[in-house]
Amino acid sequence: MHQEITKREKISPLKMLVFIIIGAILLILFNFLGNTLKINTSIIDGLTLIIATILSYIIIKKYITSYKYMLIENEFIIQEITGSKEKILVNINTNQIKKIKPITSSDYANDKKKKYNKRKKLNKNLKNLDIYYCIYEEDDELNLFEIQPSEELIKLLNITK
Repeated sequence: MHQEITKREKISPLKMLVFIIIGAILLILFNFLGNTLKINTSIIDGLTLIIATILSYIIIKKYITSYKYMLIENEFIIQEITGSKEKILVNINTNQIKKIKPITSSDYANDKKKKYNKRKKLNKNLKNLDIYYCIYEEDDELNLFEIQPSEELIKLLNITK
């Protein structure tokens, strides 16, 4: 059994303050633009709420969510961890994996253009780890996901295939 968790990107107080200021400026500009164009205030309020929700979602996904990669015998499991809540995103047998390569490989551009049943980005874009893409077959359809595992996990995945 091998298990690893991607580290959450730490957010400094200064970075958080910059996000809040940029968000506030965008909301004020949006409100000002709506009033200038004489748009109904309930429409402006609704759109402002939608924009604030989208910005909050992006911040939560980037700074609060992490991923757990587990290899238990021939099962490869990826869980999303948000706070204390864990959700299984991928649960496949290693025999289902058709290809696992870094996104810097020459095959990535061609593979990315192909049609897949599911596409998932399951990485945190951490600076010290390479991003890999994995193509696997499930129910006779190809799926693709991007992950950011350690070199050790990649070696284990290639051995168990």
